[in-house]
This record gives sequence, C-alpha cells and structure tokens, in this order.
Amino acid sequence: MSRLRGLLMNWSYLAGLALASLSFGNATLASQAGIPCEDGKRYYGLAQQAGSSQDFDKAVDWLNKSLTACDSYSAWHLLGTAYQKQRKLEDALTAYEQATLHATRQEQAALSMARYGQVLALNGQRFEALTMLERAIEAHPNPPSWMRENARELDQSLVESPISSDAIKRSLASQQFGLLAINAIDSKNGPERQEKATVRIPINYKLDSVEMDELTAGNIDELGKVLSSTEYAGKTFTLVGHSDVRGSWDHNLALSEQRADAARQALERRYPSLQGRLRVTGAGEARPKYPGERIPEADHRLNRRLEVIVN
Repeated sequence: MSRLRGLLMNWSYLAGLALASLSFGNATLASQAGIPCEDGKRYYGLAQQAGSSQDFDKAVDWLNKSLTACDSYSAWHLLGTAYQKQRKLEDALTAYEQATLHATRQEQAALSMARYGQVLALNGQRFEALTMLERAIEAHPNPPSWMRENARELDQSLVESPISSDAIKRSLASQQFGLLAINAIDSKNGPERQEKATVRIPINYKLDSVEMDELTAGNIDELGKVLSSTEYAGKTFTLVGHSDVRGSWDHNLALSEQRADAARQALERRYPSLQGRLRVTGAGEARPKYPGERIPEADHRLNRRLEVIVN
C-alpha cells in the first residue's frame, strides 16, 4: 500500500511538472515562422504575451483569432497549451489533435502527440496516455527529457493499477481510427497511416523466467477479453516477448520467445476462440524500453514485457 501511495504522489508531482514545462515564451516550439499570414502572426504574438503574463483567457481569444485568420500548426499547438494550463482538458485534446494534423514535420507531430498524452493522463486515462507518449518518443528524432520522464513515471505508476479491457480497446481504437493512426509526417505526401496497432500491455516477467510477475499477471485476462471480443473476430495477433539486457544475447532471445509462447498458451487455455490466431516471436534484448545495464531494477523489470501486435 505504501508503494502505491508513493506512486500516486509521484504522479501528482509529475502532473504539476508537466504543466510547469509548458512555455509561452520566445522559446516555444510553435513559432510565428510557421504561420502563413500576417494577421495570424500578429494575433499569435499577442497570445504569447498574454500567456507569458498568465492571462490564459486572453491568450485563448488571440489564438482563436489567429486560427480564424489562417490555420496553422503553431496556433493550434499553443492553443492546446493554453487550455492545458486552464485544465480545460477536452478543449486541450481537440487543439493538440488539430496541431498534430496540421504538423508539417514529424518533430512537431511528436510534440503535440506527447502533450495530448499528458492531457489524457491528467484526465485519468494513464494507460492510453502511456501509449501516446511512447509513440511520440519513437517518432521524435531527439525526444526532450520531459517526454521520456513523463513516460517512465506513467509506466511505473501502472504497476499496481489493473488495466481494464475498455482501456485496451480505447488504446487500440486510437491507433486504428484516431490520433495514433497518424504514423509519420511527410511534408510532400502528407500523413502516412499506421498499418498495425500495438497493445503495450503492462504484463511483465520475473527475472530469467517465463512466469508473469504478481503485479501484472492479472492483465492477461483483460487482454484476452479484448482479443477474443467480437470487434476482433477473425483477426490474428503476434505476441512479442522481451527481455532485459542482462545475460547473453542468445539466451535472452530464446527466453523472450518462450515468454511469448507461455502467454499464448495461457490465452488459448482461457479463451479457446483464440486458438490458431496467436503467433509468437521474441525480440530478446534488442528493444529495451530503458537501455543500459546500470539502471534501477524497476526499469529492468519494465523491459521484461509482453507486446501484442494486431495483424
């Protein structure tokens, strides 16, 4: 219980830190350079001044005028920041989604996706938020430290929080039909589509074992409910096992595949409709969430995980 209390306290601190990291100053990534009309630039500049003075109502007004003058990534992203500062979470989600859609560079899209993830977390949707943040980190060419720390704290906070089948379904839906369906930004060809959705389910393993640890073993049932549901009838899935980086490469590769196979057997035993629909593979230590050997044991544990790909 004390561990859970500590995790929740850490997350409260993180939520405050996330808001503190939002900037309205000249260093804001969403600069006037990306706004295609003079009126839009002028209103955007006034919004920056209002936001720097903590007058977020006025900043929102100026940003809406900027967007009326000419749509731009810059104004949408900063509008999301203003709403996030005001804790108007639904409005912030809409603005960051529009920013992602208006992005002309992958770096821009990744930053807006990460901020979207922060808002989901503030709204209590921590599992979906972690999926969003991890995808943003993968998409960004050089992810800022706040992005990685937000994801790490979220990841650790889910240890003692059972994941519901509804949360898994929402995460998959966002990848197949929502914001996460945007895989990459190409300035010439526009957004590309993400072909395969992934469940980054918190299912972790004991050290050098195919046995799921006590903290996350229960999540296998929630995963099975989703994979065997009518929404995914006839679909096949690939279970990907992972190891931490300790031990030999060959041993870890074999162990990771054995972990995926053990998960397959558990799922097929509890949900017979999945028989013949689950493939297994192992990634070994090739794709750790948290690289390095000299990292906290909690991070090694998070590297020993299961991943599920919708084929």
